[in-house]
Amino acid sequence: MQTLDNRVIEVREDKFKTSRLIYEFRPFIAGVIQKRAGRFIEYGVDEEFSIGLSAFKEAMDSYDREKGKFLSFARMVIDRRLIDYYRRNSKERTIGLGDDRLSGADFKGNDINYKEQYGINEEREGRIIESIEYRAELEKWGINLEQLAEISPRSSSLREEYKEIARSIVNDSSILKTLMETKRLPLKKIENNIWVHRKKLERGRIYIIAMVLAIINNLSYIDVSGGGDK
Repeated sequence: MQTLDNRVIEVREDKFKTSRLIYEFRPFIAGVIQKRAGRFIEYGVDEEFSIGLSAFKEAMDSYDREKGKFLSFARMVIDRRLIDYYRRNSKERTIGLGDDRLSGADFKGNDINYKEQYGINEEREGRIIESIEYRAELEKWGINLEQLAEISPRSSSLREEYKEIARSIVNDSSILKTLMETKRLPLKKIENNIWVHRKKLERGRIYIIAMVLAIINNLSYIDVSGGGDK
């Protein structure tokens, strides 16, 4: 899987790809803002979110791979822009500004070691990126993570059975091709080739598709072997 650091540098000269990456990372941006603001931030309503989007774009434009992980850098840029915003609006006393030392810092300079201040280790970064990319992939199929959590089987044995069906689908090129082209489970083919009862397939349709997507996208932090996230 291409690293986020490389992807940022690759796409930042392309307006469409840049916009797409920013859209994919809206949950990350919102999370950074909410931690700073100490409250829920709503898309399209709170001004902080617009500031966060602009700051993320700024981080993309000025990111230097030699400085460390992009998400660490983006977190710092967003934080700084929010601090500036709260100061302009005289909200310093109601919003925690524990990182005043960020104000006025040069992101391209060496006076801030953002790897240490906002360090995100490779495993955590991998989880964040995969979660965001998985959410984006599911949305193409009309599935969201909240819905997936709701319909996920409570029985570990049933979850494992569905995941085994998903692995079997991935290993059958004919079934997988039909699924990817139609975005529908070819129930008859699966029933005949994998010997699974149709009613069980219908009940687990969304979960099975989600697991197929996790497998074919090589999502190492999404557990497709049984029992939820690693």
